[in-house]
Amino acid sequence: MGNTAQGRRNSMLPKQESSSSDTTAAKGGKNSRQNTLQEEEDCVTELQGGGGGGNDGGESEALTERQKELLTESWKVVEGDIAKVGVITFISLFETHPDVQQVFLPFNGLPIDELKHSKQLRAHALRVMAFVQKAVARLNEPEKLTTLLRELGKKHYGYGAKQKYVDLIGPQFILAIKPSLEAQWSDETHA
Repeated sequence: MGNTAQGRRNSMLPKQESSSSDTTAAKGGKNSRQNTLQEEEDCVTELQGGGGGGNDGGESEALTERQKELLTESWKVVEGDIAKVGVITFISLFETHPDVQQVFLPFNGLPIDELKHSKQLRAHALRVMAFVQKAVARLNEPEKLTTLLRELGKKHYGYGAKQKYVDLIGPQFILAIKPSLEAQWSDETHA
């Protein structure tokens, strides 16, 4: 990928916010590398769905075969509306958490009505949905799925994304896919 394309992609991601831990890491603080690795692991655990629900933050619980089946079946339906679902996810995220919109540089300060028709938001949403598609395709390959999630976590950690954003986008994604899955929606699907 050329520098121009990389620059555009980086501009889509949350802007870096420095903190005292970032300063310590930059100065080569004693535990900076350990802290970075732990934060990356926490992000991967959260992306795998292990950041809550009674998990102690260690290894995430493996999905059951039924859960994998439900995810795969549901994704087949959602794929038909992939761009729409992605845009709705981000619009809902920005409506309910305006502070998150502020850290996405291209979207900072844009009115929601304008964002709904933004080609840039649509492109970003499609990249996110393509990642979800890759994750679903690897549900029966836990090592590959973990590697994929770990790479995403490291990238976003490097961009300065905060774990709280991961926590916020999940519920918005569920709300965005629910209309596409209306006929199949159940408590089991939601879980």
